[in-house]
Amino acid sequence: MRKAFAVLLLAASFWASYSYYQKHLSKKKMLAADASQDDNQPSQESVAKSETPNAAHAVSVTGALADWMQNRDSSQTANEAAPRKPHPSDHIAPSPVGTSNAIVRKTFAVASSTNFLFEVPAHAASPQLRGTYRSFARDSAVQSSDDSADVDLLLMNDQQFAEFSHGRAADVVYSVDSSHEQDVSFLLPATRDRPAQYYLVFRNSTRDAGKKVVQADFRVDF
Repeated sequence: MRKAFAVLLLAASFWASYSYYQKHLSKKKMLAADASQDDNQPSQESVAKSETPNAAHAVSVTGALADWMQNRDSSQTANEAAPRKPHPSDHIAPSPVGTSNAIVRKTFAVASSTNFLFEVPAHAASPQLRGTYRSFARDSAVQSSDDSADVDLLLMNDQQFAEFSHGRAADVVYSVDSSHEQDVSFLLPATRDRPAQYYLVFRNSTRDAGKKVVQADFRVDF
């Protein structure tokens, strides 16, 4: 009786040990499977890192075309940053084409010199001096045919006329040879946003012969 009870107790102990072992082994397998699945799936941090481009490995394009594009962009940026200063030629208005201003149309005496001031308006593209003159000796009613009636014709700007008025030698814009009869046609410089002043000067080229009488008809065409 005691032997049968001991066998039964041993069998029960064996069965309890076997059940505990199987249950513990099954739990370890489940934990190992879960850990293996977690290892196969990338973490959110690793995914984010893989999707973010690495600045250290950024691709740079070089070559003539890339350099030209970079220089052009830099030039455009500089031009936009520094606005261009307007030039007077940007404000040129239509030229007063077809108009004309009289300078002198009369007879007058010339002892040493006689001048006539005239102005070329702004925005005149091709102003032109036109005219004619004849000169006579003071005591002669008819035109002289010798050099005694000759006069000089000079065209000066403001600065040149100032030098001339103070008795200093000065350059001139235009001049004609000393004569007692002359036709004149001279193209003046174009004006931009400001008018220009000129002096038409008749000078006695033979002062020892006395005064001269001049008949002049001059105008400036635009």
